[in-house]
Amino acid sequence: MSTTDNLIPEPPKASVPTPAPAPVLPEVGPFDASALYTQAQPVEIVSRGILFSLAAVPLGMAVAVLVWELGFVASISSFVIAGAGAALYTKGATRTPNRGLVPLVLVVLGGVALSFFAVVTADLVDFYNTPQGQSLGYPSVVDFVSANLFTGNVLSSYGSQAVMFVLFAALGVFGTVRRLVRARQA
Repeated sequence: MSTTDNLIPEPPKASVPTPAPAPVLPEVGPFDASALYTQAQPVEIVSRGILFSLAAVPLGMAVAVLVWELGFVASISSFVIAGAGAALYTKGATRTPNRGLVPLVLVVLGGVALSFFAVVTADLVDFYNTPQGQSLGYPSVVDFVSANLFTGNVLSSYGSQAVMFVLFAALGVFGTVRRLVRARQA
């Protein structure tokens, strides 16, 4: 060996990388694909739902007056107000009522009361347009209606109709609330 052989280092030997150990995956059960399709429930926008449900009130008033003028029981309009109010609330609030259930019931009850007074107003307008109503001396139909709408003798003549309005309102509200609670639980 020459003296120069000691001065030149040997080239390093190529090292072969050793593969990393395979990761150990935890045991999982069967794959549940329904988790991919579940979506988060939309947020209930109560104010928007109530605003939408208010459109059921004039609809119910119009139905009540129309049905009354046709000679049928106008209190059936309570179901229209309750059903339409709930449907419109759900459309506006983007989900069935939860926090908005009590305000929705109040809208329905207010709509039923306004429907009753719409029927009384329609009768007062019809009476004003008769010769007997004209002879009472009121300058306009608005004055006649505003003077007589809330008087006791006029409202007492609608006793049975008022009871029917309250009864159908209770049935309509109960049925609607029951349906909404069932839909919320499902």
